[in-house]
Parts: sequence; structure tokens; C-alpha cells
Amino acid sequence: MLMRVSAKTIDQAALVALAALVLTYSVVIGDASSPSAGWAWLGVAAILLGANAARLNVGARPSERGIAVGVAALALALLRVTGIIAEVTLPVAGAAVLVPLLLVWISRRRSAPRRQS
Repeated sequence: MLMRVSAKTIDQAALVALAALVLTYSVVIGDASSPSAGWAWLGVAAILLGANAARLNVGARPSERGIAVGVAALALALLRVTGIIAEVTLPVAGAAVLVPLLLVWISRRRSAPRRQS
């Protein structure tokens, strides 16, 4: 059975998966400094990078922001799982999301064509 899926559907499914992961993690574990925080971030990375792979598979452009945050989440997960960082605090988690978004925004601003007056 072949099913046609749009990029919008993939994005919505990824958002639902991320929300489910966050809610489940906060209800079940309830502590960002627990050892499983690295595995939760690995789940975030898998969802974001998997959604972008699915977008490519249906012929849509991948999301630059999704890839940037996915790679940052993967790096954070690996740092946490290997024990290089002791815990994922709110500032670390915020930086893992906001810094890649800022870098993508700056990159887009620099590569945008200049308007001449």
C-alpha cells in the first residue's frame, strides 16, 4: 500500500512526537539531571533528523532549522550519555536549541540578496 505524504504532514507528525517525548519524559522522569536525559535528547535528535530525511524522501526541501537543532541535540545527547557533561540544565538545553536557530538565522540574513534603493 503506497501512501502519499506531504512535508506539512511530516512536520506535524514530528511536532506531535516531540511533544509526546517531552510530556512523557517530564511526567515519568521529572528531572533533567537524571542519567536518562541524554537518551531523551537522543530521541529529540532522532525525531528531527528523521523528519528531515522523510521530507527528502517525499521530494521536499529539508528544514535548515530542524537539521541544525537536530545535530545540536545529537551532540548534547552524546555529551550527556558519555558523561562528558554531568547534567542537562535549563541553560544548556536552551543553548542547544537557541544557538543553532540563531546561526541559521544569521546565515540566511547573510546569504539573502541585497535590495538596492
